[in-house]
Order: sequence, then structure tokens, then C-alpha cells
Amino acid sequence: MGENIPTILPKIIGHRGACGSAPENTLASIARAIELGAPAVEFDATISRDGHPVIMHDFNVDRCSDGHGPVVLKTLDEISQIDAGSWFSPQFKNERIPPLSDALALVLSSNIVLNLEIKPTLGWEEPTARAVAETLQKVWPEDRQILVSSMSTLALDVFHELMPNIPLGLIVYAVPDNWRDLLDRHVCHSLHCNPAFVTQELITAVHASGHRLHIYTINDPAQAQALFDMGVDAVFTDHPDRLLAS
Repeated sequence: MGENIPTILPKIIGHRGACGSAPENTLASIARAIELGAPAVEFDATISRDGHPVIMHDFNVDRCSDGHGPVVLKTLDEISQIDAGSWFSPQFKNERIPPLSDALALVLSSNIVLNLEIKPTLGWEEPTARAVAETLQKVWPEDRQILVSSMSTLALDVFHELMPNIPLGLIVYAVPDNWRDLLDRHVCHSLHCNPAFVTQELITAVHASGHRLHIYTINDPAQAQALFDMGVDAVFTDHPDRLLAS
């Protein structure tokens, strides 16, 4: 039954761009993934204080920039002043936290497939999902492949109401016993989980239920090949070039 499930994401997906060789969730990282020949790229969208979706994984900007404090307490203008590159390497000095619209434009300038993760600050799930959907509605072509994923089922539900034709993915760390019910309830195409929880039984069951299984984050080509041999559909990697070369 697994072979009848539509493929949205190819087998190798650049994680937060190609964040092993460029600062994560920046235009430089997305461009690097494209340059390396990654067939797909993943990055995270959260929301600013004034309602603009921006590309950032964490709830605050401290880890991946020279700024401090929660993203949701900063306006888009304030976010645009932050250096999001120097922490990674001096060559990326003054790389910025991009608005979602800029990241989408870069993806659309290439043939790369996108997995966009909605990464809401806790409590801001609904406005974040709405802002992401509104941005996609303005710029994303109907015939261009994309998968939208989130750990937040509320964000997935809100997004699905606004853009019901875009396939969804549910992200978990540990796979819950009721994963099948969750995927069906929230109209998800795929389950995304940590490799520690992957078993042959899980892969078989996910495919039998009409879904796909995507695994994060795999940087060892041998581990990736072992997962593919088991039947995993796709993996996220910081180093797409390593996996593509194997």
C-alpha cells in the first residue's frame, strides 16, 4: 500500500537550509542547500510582535544571533537589525533573520521542494498559522509542491482551514501510541520523528495507514542508507551534500 501514497518530499531534505555549512534559517543557508543540489529544503516560520512571519526555529533569538529575547516581543523592523550570521562564522557577518516572504521568493527562484515548519511561540499558535497561510496565499503557486508541518496540532488545524489543499506533516519526538489517530484527525500526510523511535513495525504500519515517515536529523550517510533500506521515505539533514554523495 505504501507505494500508492503520493510523494511530496524527496528522500533528502536540507535541514533549516543547509545548516551544517551556513547559519541556520537564513537566506544564506537556503541558498547553500540549493547550491549543493538538495532536492528539498526545510525551514521554520514563527511570528513577530507586529504579526509578520519570520524564519526562526527558537522562541528567542539568543542562540542564533547577536540579539536577545523572545521573537514575539520584537517587531519586524527590530528583527531585521539583528546579525544572524556572525555566531556561525565571520564570513556570514550581517546575515539577517529573513521574513518568510523573502525565504519563499528564494525557494521559488529554484526547483527545490519546500517543507515549511510552523514553529509558533507557545500561546501564539493560531496567529502564527494564520500569518503563514496568508503569506503563502499571496505568493505560492498552486502547482508548486510544498508540505507544511508542525509540532502544534492547533497550528495545523488553523492552517488547514485556510489552505486545505496543502499537505500537512505532524512532527513528534517520541512516536505516541495514538499516532494513527492524530494523523487522521489533523488530516496529515506524514509523520516526522526522531530516528531513535524508528522500527520496521512502525514503518510498515505508517505505510499501511496511508501515510509517509520522515526522520530528523540524519547527518551520517550510512545511517541514512540504513533507514532508506528499512523503508523510511525521507530524512532531514544538516549536510545534504554528504548524503547526496553516498
